[in-house]
Amino acid sequence: MTDNQPSESKLERVIRKIKRCLALSKSSNENEAATAMRQAQALMREYRLTELDVQLSDVGVVQSESARANRRPTWDRQLGAVVARAFGVRSLSLNHWCEKTKRRVERAVFVGVIPSQQIALYAYEALLTKLTLARSDYMSGVRSGRHRSPYSPETAGNHFALAWVHAVSGKLQDLVPRGEEDPSAPGGSGSHELIAAESKGTELIDQYLSSKEIGKQRRSGPLEMDMNAQVAGMLAGRSVQINHGVTAGGQDQLQLS
Repeated sequence: MTDNQPSESKLERVIRKIKRCLALSKSSNENEAATAMRQAQALMREYRLTELDVQLSDVGVVQSESARANRRPTWDRQLGAVVARAFGVRSLSLNHWCEKTKRRVERAVFVGVIPSQQIALYAYEALLTKLTLARSDYMSGVRSGRHRSPYSPETAGNHFALAWVHAVSGKLQDLVPRGEEDPSAPGGSGSHELIAAESKGTELIDQYLSSKEIGKQRRSGPLEMDMNAQVAGMLAGRSVQINHGVTAGGQDQLQLS
């Protein structure tokens, strides 16, 4: 780092100050607003920051505690994808060396505009725990003969899990308002504001990821599914209770039961 480059912590403080100035620039007091905007612009010039740099500081990355010794199975990655879609974030897989286990592992990563990625991570980990238990129980049933399947318990469990995720996906989508109401109706304009915020968030996430090296995910071919496992997975997924409580600002806690 050269002498004329600010440290990362100092840059974070500068960006926070710029954000405060930009917020004050929307004040109804014209003098206060003008002064705040001049301060924000001066700081951006001094530290060679653009408005996009300031906006990108709102993008955060979180990773799951749970990890796989090998590649995450399709149903795990699919769960991450449906959770990410529901909360307007991006779901990725991180393959890295884990010092704790002394081996390479793969874990889920969520990229989003703060605090959306934290909410998505909470939802993913809570649902993953439920799904893992439900899949294990179904596999035990296949082994004992309680559930019939032409496939191995592991494969039948995978088919069960994919159907479970599909069922839960609809429940997650129902939690988030999508702004399909009439604009003249009460709350209609707020819905349009939410759509605009989601669009801006998507653009910021894409801009953030454009500077990162991200490998393409391998696509899975069509699967010949176990119908019994699919039906059982759909029924089990539909029984999961996901209570309302997550807002666009993430003020409330997601409740799973």
